[in-house]
Amino acid sequence: MANKLTFSLYPRELLFSFFIIMLPLSLITEMTYGITWTAYTDEVLCIICGLYILYVSFKRGIKGTDFALIIILMILTIWGLISNAYSKVITDIFPIIVDVICLLKMFFAFLIYKQVAVADRKMLIIKYLLPLSKLVIGLGAFFGTVSLFFDIGMSGGKRYGIPSFSFIFQNEGRYGYIIACFLLVILIAEKREDKRKVYEFLAILNMIYTTKGVVYVVLACYIILVVMWRKKAKLSVKNIIFLAIGGTAISTVQINSYIRDADSPRMRLIKYGFRTANTYFPFGSGFSTYGSDMAAKNYSKLYDYYGFNEFFGLSRDISFGLNDCYMGMLFGQFGYIGTVLFVILLVMVFFPINKVDLGRRVKALTLAIFIGLIVSSIGTAIIKSSIGVFVFAFLGLMCGYSGKGLITADNNPDHNNRTRSKRTKIVVKGI
Repeated sequence: MANKLTFSLYPRELLFSFFIIMLPLSLITEMTYGITWTAYTDEVLCIICGLYILYVSFKRGIKGTDFALIIILMILTIWGLISNAYSKVITDIFPIIVDVICLLKMFFAFLIYKQVAVADRKMLIIKYLLPLSKLVIGLGAFFGTVSLFFDIGMSGGKRYGIPSFSFIFQNEGRYGYIIACFLLVILIAEKREDKRKVYEFLAILNMIYTTKGVVYVVLACYIILVVMWRKKAKLSVKNIIFLAIGGTAISTVQINSYIRDADSPRMRLIKYGFRTANTYFPFGSGFSTYGSDMAAKNYSKLYDYYGFNEFFGLSRDISFGLNDCYMGMLFGQFGYIGTVLFVILLVMVFFPINKVDLGRRVKALTLAIFIGLIVSSIGTAIIKSSIGVFVFAFLGLMCGYSGKGLITADNNPDHNNRTRSKRTKIVVKGI
């Protein structure tokens, strides 16, 4: 009697692997090919994650810091809607709903990818992402090196004397976060230590080639933590001090251009963010009114009132700076109390990250990515972009997989006892 080959399909893991890959791909299709509808990939994922949160809540419940995160997130959402009613800066419902989704999407991604990872006992998502991670890091290092000597259309202007490299993603900062997340996959899934070190070196090359201060913050924090955690991977006050010093030193140029330059678009957004918080104290001006994508697209009434149309980068015609300062948006739209609630949300994300137990380097890189994302929110809007959602999804995966042993092809029952067979039995695993 012929043996049967069992091929198992896992629709949940396949679906969430597809979306996590689509997030950086949407950046390529939008910025390179002008396919704008792909820019809504993160919003679609937010809706799917929201529905999945309801499913998980009813099936097995959400507890601990995850439950606290959901509660605080709902409070902040309600606070923002009250702010809209209080300020009356905007009354159109659609842009408000879009901004609400923009707030929810990264935290929803973190929660759901964490929940999926907890249930994914075979670490299938990591395995699905491994070939792509190796491909991007390897090709990126090769073309990044070539770009040092020849213009092959993958670099922008020069910083620190070298071309700023973004591979095929058209944005150096976001590319740096993509590389860091893909390195996490390799550090977990690659069994051979020599290969891990090779890809780690190639990933570091990629991050250096970006020449972006926010990426260098991630790299500096990673190196500092790996060195400090030679004996025990635990974040202490001493670690925090060294991280603060190292992160500040490595991002001096960026801090000078974003904060000390009072005429820069981002500094102006921060300054008037505080002014908006004071004007509409204690609530702020509400969703889609200040510093957000919808506020930029509809050119908020506040921008006309503040005379932003007279400043380069903040005008109607040249508006690249209007949606590029997350901190300014927080204070403007949610006020001081709402900003404190957002900080508490980040603390709720930090707690499980600080408990990640997947090896010293994985924990160090996970924490470094989280720190870098927070630092970047001072002068950029990466945190609320598709790459921000991408990063939060990876943070959720690391927290969900924490403490598990990796099941590889050598000890995975689905891969054992493979024989020549005449029939294949396809088993679709339920969600």
